[in-house]
Amino acid sequence: MTATDRTNAEQLIVEFLDTTDQPSPAQWAALADKYPEHASAFVEAALVRTVGDAAEASAEPYEFDAGLATRMVSKGLSKLHQTSSAQLELAQQRVKAVKTPSQRRELSAKVGIGEHVSLLAGILVGRTLVPRKLLIALSEALDVPAIVLREAFSRFFEATPLPAHKSGDGKPMVAGTPATWEEAVRGLRLDADETVRLLSFSDLA
Repeated sequence: MTATDRTNAEQLIVEFLDTTDQPSPAQWAALADKYPEHASAFVEAALVRTVGDAAEASAEPYEFDAGLATRMVSKGLSKLHQTSSAQLELAQQRVKAVKTPSQRRELSAKVGIGEHVSLLAGILVGRTLVPRKLLIALSEALDVPAIVLREAFSRFFEATPLPAHKSGDGKPMVAGTPATWEEAVRGLRLDADETVRLLSFSDLA
């Protein structure tokens, strides 16, 4: 698969998951039927989610169900379990490796966020939903497939305790869902020009 083909496949997968939160095998199969040239990428994406969900559901070592892989789109792809699991682990490692202020400033500048490192920090731990444009840029910068990187952000959000904020009656409140990109950008209260520039990354722009 060429770099262009991979990018096209990843964009289709991201759009698919934006509208289908917990896709069934039949829905993955329908996607592959619609875009057969990207079927292998869809299988891999489906397995990434299956591996992660199974690992979270049980403390026992996950045993891959080859029959499930077959139902999910293609024949003879059971070995993709090992690849998908390794890719998710690699993505998590590469995100965690961006931990020093200088590393975060460098990555923030590289993907176009500029000096607003707090926006990048929110994305890396899953507290801020990453727009497609930035997801693709981060994918290229970290050399990890976008769909795997997106899943890693989701796992980090689910696993990391969020800071609690006090409500009007003094009781702590914890955000149960990630902030949107627009909420994160507007929360910085930047000047109008910079706000517009950052909002241009939004999927709604």
